[in-house]
Amino acid sequence: MDYVCIATLNHFDSHRISIVLEKNKIDFFFKSPYESSLQSGWMVPGSSFNEKLLFVDQSQSKKTQKLLEKYIIDWS
Repeated sequence: MDYVCIATLNHFDSHRISIVLEKNKIDFFFKSPYESSLQSGWMVPGSSFNEKLLFVDQSQSKKTQKLLEKYIIDWS
C-alpha cells in the first residue's frame, strides 16, 4: 500500500479521528514529527510536541478527506 500524508493534526484530536477512520475501515497511521526529530538526534525538535501527521492509504485519501471535513464541521 502507498500511504500519503493528508493532514497535520493536534495530538488531542487524533484519538477522535482514529475512531472515525476505524469505523469507516480506512487504513491509516499517525507519525509524530517531534518524536522523529528526537530520534534523529536533533537537539531542538523541528515541530511542536502536540502535532501529528495523518497518513492514509492513497486509494482512500479522497474518502478520508470528505469524512474529516464532515466531522470537523460537526465538532465546531
